[in-house]
Amino acid sequence: MITPPRKTLIFHIGDHKTGSTSIQYAFAKRQVELQGYSVFYPARIASNALRDQCLEYGAAETAEARQKAAQPLKQLAGQVRDSGADFTVISAEALERVPAALLRKIIDTFFADSARDIRVIAYVRPHAGRIISTFAERTKVGVPHTLKSTLEDFAENRKKDSEIIYLPRFSAWRKYFGDRFMLRPMIRKHLHGGDVVHDFVHHAFGGIPFELAGTGQANESLCLEDLMRLKVLQSQLKAPRLLRLMVGWEMYRLIGHLPPPPARTKLQLHRSLAEDIRDTYMQDARNMDRAFFGGDPLLENDLDNAVAKALGEPQSTDPADHLSVSELRSLEIMSQMISGLLEQKDVDWAAFLHAKRVRDVQKGRKAAK
Repeated sequence: MITPPRKTLIFHIGDHKTGSTSIQYAFAKRQVELQGYSVFYPARIASNALRDQCLEYGAAETAEARQKAAQPLKQLAGQVRDSGADFTVISAEALERVPAALLRKIIDTFFADSARDIRVIAYVRPHAGRIISTFAERTKVGVPHTLKSTLEDFAENRKKDSEIIYLPRFSAWRKYFGDRFMLRPMIRKHLHGGDVVHDFVHHAFGGIPFELAGTGQANESLCLEDLMRLKVLQSQLKAPRLLRLMVGWEMYRLIGHLPPPPARTKLQLHRSLAEDIRDTYMQDARNMDRAFFGGDPLLENDLDNAVAKALGEPQSTDPADHLSVSELRSLEIMSQMISGLLEQKDVDWAAFLHAKRVRDVQKGRKAAK
């Protein structure tokens, strides 16, 4: 093993739905201990505000606007520079939507003197899994268009943007960061230790031996029944995007503290949809395999496996097909009451609900000591 230089800054840039929350919780709870080296993690959970800060800086058209946008970036760079730790990890899956050229410019402008070595690491989830998990996530956090869509509708809409055509985006990261950029496949059997947190620590820190306290994923998939319960709640809310997001995460947090329900159905593709996804993304999968995985057909095989494992018929995403009439009535009553409470303007509900997640992390940090 090559001894790494002091003061190494690692940017973890996602992607979304690749275990980022598990990685973030592990560092926020101080569960990662490197043998012979120290780690600084500046976020309470994640640094996703960095996305908007980068975009604001990139969009600034006047010196005054640029100076204002630079302030939070200078502050973060100062934290890194002033830290006595050997490594700093900045984790923000939202950075997947920041152009690679812009992040490189920001790093060169603000972070170049904060560390002797700067690395960027990302994970890519195979196409079929990305579609399923994104549909579930956007249902959980109440994206209005997704609440009205079937999984098939959602997959069809994804064709209209470049979100899941991976090659151009990841090629840009490699163009601007060269061998300082690393891409890992979010495929369990190809992860170090079969786990994304172990894989990240192993690869991001160059194979330094480590110990990891705590087990389990921080953002395990909701079963279809619980997802439908959340859909009932989100369908009743008249709330802005950020509040819907925090409500979804708070309900998810509470579900995680309860015993699993007696019925647990996994959200899955049906065969015709899986075949359509394979046809749509196969060329991108093959291009990615050649460009980033030495020609091993990792993403290509996953598309074939998605078809092989697909259901014969589509799953319903109508709550009435998964929940009893009496439960639906109870959920609708409670959801309307919650919606009414959230209309109280004197309370910053988004901040209040986010603080509950932070407190959970802090409790975990104490337990890990």
